[in-house]
Amino acid sequence: MLNLKTVFVLALLSTATTVSADEMVIDTTDLHATISAQLAEGMKMMQSNLTEDMNTILIAEETTEKTTVVVTRAE
Repeated sequence: MLNLKTVFVLALLSTATTVSADEMVIDTTDLHATISAQLAEGMKMMQSNLTEDMNTILIAEETTEKTTVVVTRAE
């Protein structure tokens, strides 16, 4: 059997839950802007790193001397 305290606690918990649910508002505009800015910055950094790496590889290939190997087979 329910007593007065139990009814009071149930009523209090149900109103507290309703208030919490109503106050839960997420502003996705700021979140979207932040994620977009971080993504753009990350992509710019990746492009810069890729350009540096490609330049390093191309310079290394240009400066490598070609070597001629002569193989003599003895019979």
